Amino acid sequence: MRDVTPAGGHVQRCLLTLLALGATCVPIATAQTAQDFSVRATATVPAGTTIARVALPAATIAALRTPDGGDLRVFNAAGQLLPYALINAATQPQTRPDTAGQRLLVLPIHSGSSDATATAGNAPTLRIIEGPQRRVIEYSAADAPGKAKAPPAAAEVRGWLFDTRSIDSELRAVELEATLPAATIVKVSLAASSDLKSWRNLASDVPVFEFPSADASAGAGPVNRRINLPAGTRLKDQYLRLTWSGAGAGALPVTALRAIGSGDVAPVPPVVLDLGPPASTSEDAAQWTLPSALRAQGLRLSTNATNALMPVRISTRARAGEPWRVVATSVVYRLAGADGVANVNPSQPLPYALEREVRVEAQPGYKLSGVPLILALEYPPLQALFVATGQGPFTVASGKAGLASAALPVATVMPGYKVADEFALSVLQAQPEPGSVAATGRPAGAGAPGGNAMTTDWLNRTTLLWGVLVLAVLVLGGLALSLLRSPAKR
Repeated sequence: MRDVTPAGGHVQRCLLTLLALGATCVPIATAQTAQDFSVRATATVPAGTTIARVALPAATIAALRTPDGGDLRVFNAAGQLLPYALINAATQPQTRPDTAGQRLLVLPIHSGSSDATATAGNAPTLRIIEGPQRRVIEYSAADAPGKAKAPPAAAEVRGWLFDTRSIDSELRAVELEATLPAATIVKVSLAASSDLKSWRNLASDVPVFEFPSADASAGAGPVNRRINLPAGTRLKDQYLRLTWSGAGAGALPVTALRAIGSGDVAPVPPVVLDLGPPASTSEDAAQWTLPSALRAQGLRLSTNATNALMPVRISTRARAGEPWRVVATSVVYRLAGADGVANVNPSQPLPYALEREVRVEAQPGYKLSGVPLILALEYPPLQALFVATGQGPFTVASGKAGLASAALPVATVMPGYKVADEFALSVLQAQPEPGSVAATGRPAGAGAPGGNAMTTDWLNRTTLLWGVLVLAVLVLGGLALSLLRSPAKR
């Protein structure tokens, strides 16, 4: 009878060795370090910073492998993985600045005519005075016969009129040019009219004032000459009336009114990745392979051909062999302008996500011959918001396939979050590491424009460790099989 106990012991020892090797290799293989990523950028965070806000470089965005960018990772100097959120800098609320507009001179509004009173002879008079708070009715009886008539008094100024008929733009406020009564709060009201009969109220009882400073060395005291207008106010072909109360005797000494409009705010520009000429081209179509899986928000097609125009159709697919899906049409042109500056087509928003491959083909009846195409993609200007745990410098890493999204909601990263709190943080810049990014700004090893940037994803520490583990399994499995087949010693 054969004794298989020694062989069984050898097999048991081999299996135990295999399990021990697997137990040690799996944690190593699944651990994430900054060196596992093809693109790394370093950010220096000021001491005492709790939550850092770092703008992602173009190379980092180019190496992202998921449509939402959740495969990004942030490490501290000790290699610890840090929690983070992604924000789009283009969504930051912008305050439009004031722009000084037209200066409007005053036109006095009198309460009545002294000349009319003088020519009325000895007849009784009735005068109605419209004020901001009340209506005053004055009645004077006829003078007695032979009584000497007093000289007429000067007409009282009851308000100021401004001609705003030529102002086309939207206004947000007006500012008074006036010598305000010292240490007095004057309440002013504004109304607009196109016919000087029907008035539309714009502002009521707005306080304007000028107080001296309690400390002469501190400069001027509190002052306000500004009257804010309702949003969307336009005064084209209208008049503006200013009335007041609390100014004491006499008219409010206003000399002019300055219209205040809203200035333009420059939008935050997108991150542009220039893919250059196509990887493959024919007389009918040109094809590119995108380096980033992040969803693009705009597409820029251009040509360097002079005085050229080409209608095109844009298609996409995930991989070779799949059918193309048309996502947009466009017209690429470069036309000579009268001033010598070329007129080129603008970038095109992308309502649909692009897959890994993009194809641009001439529309039926046309050929791309003589119209070389260049492609660039616009991506949202992403910023990483992370908890600055441990010591810096901090590393923002991308360019590793197969990772689950680790991006958290902003409210999770910032406890007690209120809307737009993240934009109150200072923006820090991350500098790409020279060893991880080629001089072109593309991930190292990504190849020429339009090349497949995924070719280097598998060549990293994690995959190599898994390869060693699989090789060890094969070797130990072969050893176990040979021991089972060998004759047992008697």
